[in-house]
Amino acid sequence: MRERRTRTALGALAAAAVLSACAAEAFEATDLAAVPTDKVADEIFRAGDIDLIEHVRNRLTGDCMDRQGYPQLKRTGLSRQSRPFADMDVRPPLFATRTDEQAKLLGFGEHRRPEAASVLSYDRGFDKQFERCRHAAGRRLGPEFSEIQNQSYRLYNDVADERDALLKSPAEAAVTAAALRPLLACVEAGGFRRHIPGARTLDSFGIGVPTGRHEGTGPAEPKRVPGTVEVLPAVPERRYVPTAEESRLAVASARCARQTGFGEKTAAQRARVIRKVVAAHESEIARLRPRVAELANSATKLAGP
Repeated sequence: MRERRTRTALGALAAAAVLSACAAEAFEATDLAAVPTDKVADEIFRAGDIDLIEHVRNRLTGDCMDRQGYPQLKRTGLSRQSRPFADMDVRPPLFATRTDEQAKLLGFGEHRRPEAASVLSYDRGFDKQFERCRHAAGRRLGPEFSEIQNQSYRLYNDVADERDALLKSPAEAAVTAAALRPLLACVEAGGFRRHIPGARTLDSFGIGVPTGRHEGTGPAEPKRVPGTVEVLPAVPERRYVPTAEESRLAVASARCARQTGFGEKTAAQRARVIRKVVAAHESEIARLRPRVAELANSATKLAGP
């Protein structure tokens, strides 16, 4: 979640600049070319640190709201979610990593992870107090909190946009097509038909194939009553159950991906692209990473035991 930059006293800014400079000197430089491409989120973007910082900010905000007579966040809304920037990590497409048995049991789907309870506000008093508490929590983390958070997400957005644009370029599109051709031919040889003649996507085999569903009850629908603060209950894990037709296509696709090396080819392409884009932001990354680490140290102290 992005935040506006807040004003800070000149003395505090000067002190923060000194701290950041010291942290940059003490923080071991990272050879970006040596970072494993399946660990880009943590090694380049410090995803674990950002997650910790935001979690501590949320805890401080919940404590503040509780003191002001709004206990909902502290009671239900402080569970840690998945780390940010996860799509920066390079891995083969999920369907291509599955065994025949896994593909049969899951098709092209995934089980849905449990979801924490969530708080929805339709109360202006809650909203105003939330903004005050959130900004107060950010100030406790440090005068650079908002700036560092904004820069981290801006860097992620820039890298993601440049990566996606490069993957769509004619040269990279040709690499993708070359990896797809033997995969699609293999699936077709297995007795499956492309429902759009000449289509060069795996999805073309799945058009009209009934898909599965997630078992169990999904998230509750909010009531949206003006003047209230609504707590939606937690949602347990929901297992995905594919149809028999989906499973058959998934097994064939996984088997063909192994035979043609599609997963490895795709991952190698994305690894090459992400390295190129990250290298273009090397100086920005080098400046930002020690500042995030310093802020994470502050968050750790505030989190306590």
